[in-house]
Amino acid sequence: MRLSSYLVDDGSERWGFVVDEPATGRAWVVEPARAEAFLARYASIPSSGLVASRPRFRGDDWPATLVEFLALEDDGMAALSRLVAYVERFVARSDATLLPRAGAAVDDVELLAPIPRPRLYWGLVANAPSFVRNNPNTRLINLFPLGHQRPQGAAIGPGAPVTFRNGNHLPLMAYNVELAVVIGKGGRYIPLERAMDHVAGYTVVNDVSGTYYYGIVPGNAGRGYSLPERYGDWLYQATASWGGKKADTLAPMGPFLVTKDEVADPYNLLMYTRQTGRTRDRAHSGATLLGIEQVISWYSSFASLYPGDVLHFATMGVDGLPVLPDDVADPATRLEAEIEDVGTLVNPVAVADGPVPLNAHPSYAVREVATSGASALEPGAWTAGSARHFYTSFGNHETAEDTDGLPRLDVPRFLNGPASSLGAGGSVVEIPPRATDLVVSIELAVVVRALAANVADWRDVVLGYLPMISLCDRSFADAVVEPARTGERGIPAMYGRWADGFNVTGERVVPLPEHDWRGRSMSLEAGDRVVTGSTSTYLAGPDDLIQTISAMITLFPGDVITLGWTAARLVLTRDEYAAGVVVRGAIEGLGEVHADLVPCGSAVRA
Repeated sequence: MRLSSYLVDDGSERWGFVVDEPATGRAWVVEPARAEAFLARYASIPSSGLVASRPRFRGDDWPATLVEFLALEDDGMAALSRLVAYVERFVARSDATLLPRAGAAVDDVELLAPIPRPRLYWGLVANAPSFVRNNPNTRLINLFPLGHQRPQGAAIGPGAPVTFRNGNHLPLMAYNVELAVVIGKGGRYIPLERAMDHVAGYTVVNDVSGTYYYGIVPGNAGRGYSLPERYGDWLYQATASWGGKKADTLAPMGPFLVTKDEVADPYNLLMYTRQTGRTRDRAHSGATLLGIEQVISWYSSFASLYPGDVLHFATMGVDGLPVLPDDVADPATRLEAEIEDVGTLVNPVAVADGPVPLNAHPSYAVREVATSGASALEPGAWTAGSARHFYTSFGNHETAEDTDGLPRLDVPRFLNGPASSLGAGGSVVEIPPRATDLVVSIELAVVVRALAANVADWRDVVLGYLPMISLCDRSFADAVVEPARTGERGIPAMYGRWADGFNVTGERVVPLPEHDWRGRSMSLEAGDRVVTGSTSTYLAGPDDLIQTISAMITLFPGDVITLGWTAARLVLTRDEYAAGVVVRGAIEGLGEVHADLVPCGSAVRA
């Protein structure tokens, strides 16, 4: 089955399955509820004066969005499969007027990304032999995924313009085709042999990147994908490289979600990257180092997967096909990504002369919020569970060079992780079985008030402040075998914070007069140990981080940005938290936060 999310004339989001009209070959997207209503009315067959029983699948109980449908898991997919088979036979043999009455021609609607607002949009990197094959410095490959989380504003559908602003395409941009897996059944601690049970299907992702976060390094403008030596630590390399990928519109997805039964072998697919019809690269999905089963099992060893999560598996060919500014500026230029049996994704490119209007944004996730009347929050309306995005700064304190080997920079380091890694104060935090020592810190976090891009005055978009207890699992660093690559050594600092609920926030967002967040005492307590610190030790504040992030990435109401570690942190061994421990933290004027740390048992839950 080919499944689609799309917009109808009144701007409302719909989803459906794609059927090719037998007489013309024209593709139609059919809404399940409308198709079933049509069949209930017209599909009865007179027999000996009686009416045969009408087909019934889910009646009026079809969910409103594709992600909500995927949450029905196996039962929903089985019902839809029966409906699609019935509709295809009915259209071919009985009454093809079902198509315009229950759906719309694909050419007449705006196709969205199949998952328009992905909770997890996680893209692997360096996942093919080409990254290590001819590198004389690579003596060993650590087989765990390296990858980045993309914000929802990066997702656009087929035909929507990949839009560059603030010079992100200068001196060049790059792109390549990637196979994406869409999760259909949620789970945590998923064993390898059951990983494919959690896959709904596949789609195409075009992995686009730009150079903005390279170019804003002092003296580095125009040098492309390179950095001066002082910015050579992995966490700024990741900020520069992945920040340019996290930018709005730079992760097209689609055109459809193709269910896994339609793809005989996901490791035997040809993959093509083209530019305006001309081939740029040809690759093969069998080149993957870490496959679908390994990645799903690995990710779920510390964090939950949910229906509608999207994992894309890195380029199998050339890493980043360059596109020069003249081509980016040419309105005829099209970026094309094709995967055999999955589909062809085509997007134009555009350069924005000024700010992109949020109510007409190419990303539906942004546009929907901007036009919904819910583009700003009041302090009492925020909860940790309502956040869409979670951003973390690294090396952002005065002693970071001595304690973490991260020098002071003119541009702040930041990365984002899944919002499910946020938890509410007072909650029980389940420590995964894989965890070893935990680094525990007390941090200052800021909550975003309003949908915002290109922020000029950061105070306009701050809802307030929170104390945050952060946990970082050292098992990721423990798993690195030397001699390792820089990314393999660096990424544990990010992954260590991604487990469910590992960043525990205060229960109340506190506005501060004049945003006076500096000079506030901080304390952290675990058992009989206490450490103290001050918010004055932070280098970059909310102003620097909000302006840096929003230059490329639209911030959403409720997003959380933490200023990161200070020297106020503790290390808890597994023996210390084995029986459970309560961790407490506080920031002067912002209140206290606490979390109960409870080790998970060895039982598998999938």
